[in-house]
Amino acid sequence: MFNLIAIKDTVPVAPKAFGLDPALCIQDALNKKFANKLIPDRGLGLSVFDILTAEDGRVTWGNGQMYYKVSFRLMLFAPFVGEVIVGKVLSCTPSYIRITLGFFEDIYVPPSLLPPNSMYDENERRFFWYSGEQDLDATALANTLKSERFYYDPGEPIRFRVDTIEWHEHEPGPPVDRSQTTEEDEEKDPKEKAGYVILANVSEQGLGLTNWWDEAGDEYEEEAE
Repeated sequence: MFNLIAIKDTVPVAPKAFGLDPALCIQDALNKKFANKLIPDRGLGLSVFDILTAEDGRVTWGNGQMYYKVSFRLMLFAPFVGEVIVGKVLSCTPSYIRITLGFFEDIYVPPSLLPPNSMYDENERRFFWYSGEQDLDATALANTLKSERFYYDPGEPIRFRVDTIEWHEHEPGPPVDRSQTTEEDEEKDPKEKAGYVILANVSEQGLGLTNWWDEAGDEYEEEAE
């Protein structure tokens, strides 16, 4: 889920920081540039892991800043397809279940990657899974007892498998006047705005809310006793 990549870059340090430790100034400048930024086709930059080399700083004419040529290692969030991860359910819409890891929230479970006998409950505004053995149609699922349904509750830990990783390029548009934005603009689907999207699969045995399988294990132990 986390990788290290080596990068070479030139870092500017402002004159007001000349009296400070250069290593700290360089690391701070690198984190401002790369932390929480997408590295195309690689992953999400988290923080500088360490600085490998740094040449003597040079002051250029014009702005008085000190420039350092450095090589360093950056920690990335870069899960691979097939990796199993535990996050938390963030929200549900009829189009997907959204999952958060705390520092990354563009993880989505579309209905096609839910287990059989799954359905969106319009009243509860959540997806649920009915664990019956037979495959039911939408009408039959809608008539199942709520006590027999397993709902994807927001805030609950969920185990998923990375199914697909998508990169989307968004062309920068004209400057937006925030005072003129409408509620529709503010409520635009976050999946459409994301540049880095993970599609998650919870249709396999052991995936889904972790407490489902904990409860199943407890019941099995009780029956064995």
